[in-house]
Amino acid sequence: MGGLSRRYVKVQELKSEGKNPIILDAGDLFFSTTNLNKNNIKSEEYRADAVLKGFGKIGCDAINVGKYELLNGLSFLKSMSSKTKIPFLSANLRDVNTKKLLFEPFIVLERGDLSFGVIGVTSLLPDTSTVVFADEFIEAGNAYIDMLSEKTDIIIMLINTDRQSQKDLAKNFENADFIVTSGSTNLTRTNAPQNENGPYMFSCGKQGKYLQTIEAKLNDANSPFVNISDHEKKINNVKKRFDRLQKKDPKKKLEDIYKDQSNVLKLIDQYRIDLKSSKEAITQAKNTIVYKTLGLNKKIIDNPEMLSFVNQSLSMCKALKPQVKEPKKTKVDHSGHSH
Repeated sequence: MGGLSRRYVKVQELKSEGKNPIILDAGDLFFSTTNLNKNNIKSEEYRADAVLKGFGKIGCDAINVGKYELLNGLSFLKSMSSKTKIPFLSANLRDVNTKKLLFEPFIVLERGDLSFGVIGVTSLLPDTSTVVFADEFIEAGNAYIDMLSEKTDIIIMLINTDRQSQKDLAKNFENADFIVTSGSTNLTRTNAPQNENGPYMFSCGKQGKYLQTIEAKLNDANSPFVNISDHEKKINNVKKRFDRLQKKDPKKKLEDIYKDQSNVLKLIDQYRIDLKSSKEAITQAKNTIVYKTLGLNKKIIDNPEMLSFVNQSLSMCKALKPQVKEPKKTKVDHSGHSH
């Protein structure tokens, strides 16, 4: 919850730049623990309510229903969804009795001339869940991708699944454009390997400590997106390697410096190929994405109103937790012991 104020600040900065961002959460938003019990339930319910209000203030466009959202039962989840204008999404969670989907499977969002289809799925259910069952999430997700492909320009999958399953998501949802995941502590880095032509996959790590921004520009619907951030990082890395190699003798050409070291010369050739490839990819790109991971740390100056809301909410969460008395310490007679 502590990152809400800084998240709010960064979103406001984007809006002040004239941008109209789509703000999404892939799930596991509500609770700080999977162990809900009589000692923490009131505090955790209050926390979930505060987080939802905070995301409303930020301007969240959709929340995928994940495992944590279901921890306190379906009635609580339904009551939460009724308190907010933020759409809850799930394309594969159904009511055991009615067999109907619990929430809308997708939402279509408009930004300028572009339309975005946002689909939510999960492969995770609490062990205690008895009134909810899940369709196979890959099959369900792809069914809605097929449905929206002709109706929208860009498809975003919100997926709540474990880290082991995440490695195959790009292959399993190959017709999506972007995949945003939760359910893992994994944080996507700028240099993380991605499919050359997408879908591009992103994970925000844990505990709301990071905000990920993806700035996409679509000029040709028939061409793939090119990850400019990835190529820029490759270019910078190659330049740093050349600088290190050149330090041996700044006045000579690299070929002359390392003329007796064939392995180094091979590396130099490969670096030049990589440099040329990345520069050409950027120059020739018709559709681009720029990706950033923003640490929500103390370097960001909090918004006073949101910070007050967060502090009050945290204080109330603490007050709602019963104070557990520590057992009395038994005095031990150490006389006669040699320490």
